[in-house]
Amino acid sequence: MNSKLEEISDGIFAYIQGRGEWFVNNTGLISTPEFSIAIDSVANEERAKTMLSNFKEVLESRIKILVNTHGHGDHVWTNHLFNATSMCHENCRKDTIMANPEIFKAIFPEFDFNGARVTPQDITFSKEAKIYAGDLEIRLIHPEIAHTSGDAYVYVPERKIVFCGDLLFAKPCTPFVLMGSINGSIRALKEILSLEAKIYVPGHGEIATKNEIGEAIEYLEFVYNEAKQRIEKGMSFYEAIEDVDLGKFKNWNEKERIVANLARAYAELGKYEIDLFEVVRLMRGRR
Repeated sequence: MNSKLEEISDGIFAYIQGRGEWFVNNTGLISTPEFSIAIDSVANEERAKTMLSNFKEVLESRIKILVNTHGHGDHVWTNHLFNATSMCHENCRKDTIMANPEIFKAIFPEFDFNGARVTPQDITFSKEAKIYAGDLEIRLIHPEIAHTSGDAYVYVPERKIVFCGDLLFAKPCTPFVLMGSINGSIRALKEILSLEAKIYVPGHGEIATKNEIGEAIEYLEFVYNEAKQRIEKGMSFYEAIEDVDLGKFKNWNEKERIVANLARAYAELGKYEIDLFEVVRLMRGRR
């Protein structure tokens, strides 16, 4: 797997892993003379050691704070390898505690979960928190329910940079909102778009601009509208899975996520009660 550390502003780095597929997430690093801040951990110990080795080459000071953008395992399972105070939204901590890697080993047997461990965060916040590294302001903002109920994006106003976490899967990575909200995700993407940032670091995929945010919004609106149209025709969730034509999105990576995203859209429209394991089984069967 290819990974790279890119300096996107003076002392601010995006760590981009592979093509952003399942359990292969991006992270961030803000290195200042006062102290450094890491944004998210990764899915297993081998990847974490590679990432931390890359970080070590550019650090001006020790990593004092680890921010988790949400509680999915690929973003939190190696928190224990940071000698840092960890923080996140209060719902993210709850999700972190629930993200037992043993469960996912059964669902995704082909992935390496070696060294993955549940490590709850030290500090939580409800709406917004600010970190000051010298004069540099780093804002942690919860956009309400979106990818999950515990998301937070990391905004550095002075540098016009947003670390989006999984609020943004940058094309050609297909978004995944099974544990969140279609409409909430659209609202959150419009919120970060309104910041007029120059650089958006997605949770999965390459470094992005406003264009990729627009395309992610377009995909989610497509899913919601496709679900709504089929409900109006009296079609069940299971019928909709077989009927939807992905059109311009058919060549995006992990296109099987349409199953999970349709499930969420049907649930939001009051026509399906999500059975997590059933949805994942159906989704994995379409790979």
